[in-house]
Amino acid sequence: MPALEQRPDVGENVVALTFDDGPSPWTGSILDLLAEHKSQATFFALGCLAAADGGGETLRRIVEAGSEIGNHTFSHPSLPTLDDGAIREELARAGPVIEKASGRTLRYWRPPYFHVDARVREAVSPLGLQEVGCSMMPWDWEWDADRSAAFVLERLQRGSIVCMHDGRPPDEPADLSAPTREASVEAVGMILEAMSHRGLRSVTISELLHSE
Repeated sequence: MPALEQRPDVGENVVALTFDDGPSPWTGSILDLLAEHKSQATFFALGCLAAADGGGETLRRIVEAGSEIGNHTFSHPSLPTLDDGAIREELARAGPVIEKASGRTLRYWRPPYFHVDARVREAVSPLGLQEVGCSMMPWDWEWDADRSAAFVLERLQRGSIVCMHDGRPPDEPADLSAPTREASVEAVGMILEAMSHRGLRSVTISELLHSE
């Protein structure tokens, strides 16, 4: 099954903001901004962070806010570098951890780094999850807020799926990205404010798929 990257035929003025690599200390700030704009999003969580202190509480807050959670693997590897069993185990191990913490059954997954090929998809297919890609992704782990927001707003249209980051993988080298996601949080606020002026609202992937 191909990855879902956008839904250009959607009849409502909605887009789907999505966030990878949490839960984290910055997830709550993004949830506050979404609530301020009466919006929801989909958060692709890492199993290792869901199992860490505070992870489950953050996932429950996501669900209570009406947002959605997807599977982003347990430890954020590049899946094509693994054998078939290890690929499947990355998602199969993360799934129960995230589901137990959130109280919700997972429907969607996203490959780390968007590294995916036919073999990876075949290995994951028995899990019955829909792969979610994106229509755009600012380098918010590296760029300042103004640049990330401008990148999204120049391209945003009804049915878009935007990928941003509310956390960082625990084993990520310190020099690979900014040490915090404060710039991402700031960019999300700018994006949501501009969206409200355009009459656009962020919804979950499930709502985007089921909108008329």
